[in-house]
Amino acid sequence: MGSDKAALSLDGRTLLERAAATFEGIAVETLLACGAEARYGELGLPIVLDRRAGAGPLAGLEAGLERARTDWLAALACDMPRAAPEVFLALLDRAIDGGFDVCTLGTDQGVEPLYAVYRRTCLEPVRAALDAGERKVVAFHALQTSTGARLRIGTLHERELEGSLVRRDVARNVNTPADLAAELCARSAR
Repeated sequence: MGSDKAALSLDGRTLLERAAATFEGIAVETLLACGAEARYGELGLPIVLDRRAGAGPLAGLEAGLERARTDWLAALACDMPRAAPEVFLALLDRAIDGGFDVCTLGTDQGVEPLYAVYRRTCLEPVRAALDAGERKVVAFHALQTSTGARLRIGTLHERELEGSLVRRDVARNVNTPADLAAELCARSAR
């Protein structure tokens, strides 16, 4: 993108502000994983720092799981401006009903590991993956928990969501300047 995606503005709010707002009213606490150095303090959110600099979003997941006050952590990348609270509630329902440790949002392009819910049982496997030098967010999925159990991974496909959420394309990413321009055009057309 050439700049900090989190700071990009869309409809008068940054992508990071939009992501944080997704959790208003559904989360006990919204944590901000921002890397190894504190950033975005102006948002007034609790910040969790990566223990391992340069390890990417997997290190942010570790930091969030360590700090979470509940059994579940919802993770959302800031570059998904159409994210909806209802999707996280549906992901959590699927995870609980299916006995999963992780439930990711699935799309026709694959799963979105940063549009997902994670049970605290993922913390040790996440640490093990990081200790092994892994950086991919899904790298820990095949590992075992501290009790020796294999993680159970579930997916909720966006086609399974309520109709208005499917039509909103809730998993759309803004990764390039062209993506941002397209999102701005789509919003002005509404």
